[in-house]
Amino acid sequence: MSRAVSADLASRTPPLAQAAAAALASSSDRHPAKAKAESGDREPGAGAARSAGVGVVFNPHSKKNRARPERFDALQRLVGDRGAVRRTRDVDEVASVAAEFLRDGIDIWVADGGDGAFHWLLNAAVAASAATDRPMPLLMPTRSGTIDFLAKKVGLQGSAEDLLAALLSDLRRGQAPATIRLDSLRLRGALRAGGGFDRRGFACAAAGVGQRFFERFYANGDPSARGVVTVVSRILASASLTAPGLSALPASLVPRGWLGDSEDPRALGAAVFAPQPLRVEVDGEVLPFAEYRAINVGAIDIDLAGVFRFFPFAAEEGVLHGLIGNPGVSEVIRLMPAMARGKPLVSPNIVDRRLQTLRMTAPAETTIDPVIDGELFFGLSALEISLGAQVAIALPGGAAG
Repeated sequence: MSRAVSADLASRTPPLAQAAAAALASSSDRHPAKAKAESGDREPGAGAARSAGVGVVFNPHSKKNRARPERFDALQRLVGDRGAVRRTRDVDEVASVAAEFLRDGIDIWVADGGDGAFHWLLNAAVAASAATDRPMPLLMPTRSGTIDFLAKKVGLQGSAEDLLAALLSDLRRGQAPATIRLDSLRLRGALRAGGGFDRRGFACAAAGVGQRFFERFYANGDPSARGVVTVVSRILASASLTAPGLSALPASLVPRGWLGDSEDPRALGAAVFAPQPLRVEVDGEVLPFAEYRAINVGAIDIDLAGVFRFFPFAAEEGVLHGLIGNPGVSEVIRLMPAMARGKPLVSPNIVDRRLQTLRMTAPAETTIDPVIDGELFFGLSALEISLGAQVAIALPGGAAG
C-alpha cells in the first residue's frame, strides 16, 4: 500500500466504520452474520466450509505485483465463483472493499501484498466489523511483499497462488482451514493538529533509528535482504564518521551519493541517529531517559528479511516486547550480532523487556511519526501502545511449514 500516510488519513477509523455501515445497511437482512472461525475447539461443519467465500485484496504496489501486474487476472481465474478479487489503488479503497466483502458474506479475506497490505486489510476489517456488529473475518497474509514477516511468523510457504489454491482445495473438500491466533498491538493516540488515532498492528518502530530506517529503506529502491544490508551499512558508515579520529576525514574520500544526497557524508548518520526528546512510561514507570534513539514494540517475534530478528519475548502469548532507550552508534554496532540472532539487547542505555502498555508524549512543536507494520504515519503528539485483541489467521492445508 501507500508507504507514507498522514496521520489525518491514518486516524480515519470512525469514517471507515461509517462507510462500511452505510454500504451494509441496506443488505443487513439479506446477509446474516457468519460465525467467526475459532482455533482448535470449534470448526465449521462441512457445509459451512463448502459455502465459505474467499475475498482477495490485490495490492498493485507490492514488490511482486509491480513486477507482475498480470497476476491480478490469474488470481481472478483461480478464485472463480468462490469469491472475489479486488484491486485497491490506494488505502482509501480498502474500506469499500471490506464493506463489499461483509455485505456479500465473504468470510475469509486474503491480503495479496506484503505486511503493509495486511495491516490495512486488518484495520478495515476491524472498523467494518465494529460498525456492523458482525464477526471479524478469518484473514490470511501472503508472501507478495517486501519483507513478509507475518507470513513467515505463521509458517506460510509458497506463492500467493499456492496458498489460495490450498485454501480453495480445503473449502471444496468441506474442510475448514486450520487457524492460528496472534497477539496484536492496539495503538491509540492524539494528533498534534487535533483528532484521534486508533490502529491495530503487530510491530511498531515508534521513534528513533528503527523508525527513520524505513523511510530510507523505501527510498533506496531495493526492497530485499540486500537492500536492508545496504541501507543499514550506509547509515552506520555515515554515523561512524563522527567518531574521534574520523571526524576530520575529508568528504572527498567518500563516494558522492553513497551516504545520501548531502555533500556532507556525515549527514545521513546524524539525521538517523538524532535523539528525540520524549516522555516515555512503561507499565506505569517513567523511564529515566530524556531523549530516545529507540522506541520499538512488538506483539510477535519478527524476522526482518532474514537479516535481523526482533522481539523474541513476544513469542510468548499475551506479552509485548519493548526495545526502548538511547544507545549511541558504537553500542548499536556492538549489538548487531544480537539483533541478527534475535537475542536480548544488553546495554545500560536500552530497556529490553516484556511489557503490557507503553505511553509516549512529544514536547510542543514536535511529533511522533510511528512506523506500524512497515507503514509510515505522521503527526501525533501522544501515543499509547498496548496489547490488542488476538487476530485469527488462516493456515490452508499443505501451505504451512
